[in-house]
Amino acid sequence: MKDDTLILKATGIDAGTFLQDQLTCDMNALAEGRWTYAACCDPHGKTLAILWVFPWPDGILLRLPRSAAPAFLAQTRENIDGREVHIEETTLHFGVLAGDNPSTEQRLIAADDKTLIGGVPGVIPFISEQPQADALPAEAWYAARIRAGIPEIYADTAGHILPQALNLEALGGFSRDKSGYIGHEALAQHKNHRHLATARVPALASGQRALYDAKNKHVGTLLDYGHSADETLVQAVIEDRALGKALHLADDDQTLTFKAVAAK
Repeated sequence: MKDDTLILKATGIDAGTFLQDQLTCDMNALAEGRWTYAACCDPHGKTLAILWVFPWPDGILLRLPRSAAPAFLAQTRENIDGREVHIEETTLHFGVLAGDNPSTEQRLIAADDKTLIGGVPGVIPFISEQPQADALPAEAWYAARIRAGIPEIYADTAGHILPQALNLEALGGFSRDKSGYIGHEALAQHKNHRHLATARVPALASGQRALYDAKNKHVGTLLDYGHSADETLVQAVIEDRALGKALHLADDDQTLTFKAVAAK
């Protein structure tokens, strides 16, 4: 398993106000020295990407999976519409160290050859110019992220899930009071009956996404999985009525029982 994280940089005098109009988060958090999670939605209110948004000395950094970047960039660049904003790929590296995070707050912490990302429980994510030899393997990081209730959207799950179902409000990346961003009007028409959930199994062999109940009715979408010690943690968005019940993937009779991620 290889982590496919990409870090983009938004620059230009209009970058902050532009992203405020594109994302579900409150960009004012960056002015206060904090970083934030965010969703970028399509006009139908479905999530194209989950981003980690960081204040940076020469711009705003946006962390997301590389596979989700093309759809995100296509929509955001189309909406720039003459404003002084540029969004480009960087060569910065994202990684994660083992250990207790030095901060419970979502702030960046300067270190010798890297910038530590505070506020992620159980591990220490970082941004660096060069890869770090002591970084955790991708599967261990994915397990830690799933355990912390942090979602990820890849290309094959983009455009299908409401941001309200992704635990973003608990993470501070979605505000019910914010309006004006792409997809907001559509979201106001949707009622969310799904929630981010986690299952634990010895191993996961299937590559399928769709989850079914005992009557073979589609009740959820698998988002991600990671390995930790002697178990595999599985992350999915599940209909509320299917939480705690035996589910399975289309090509596998393995039972998966999901528990909703607890709001912080």
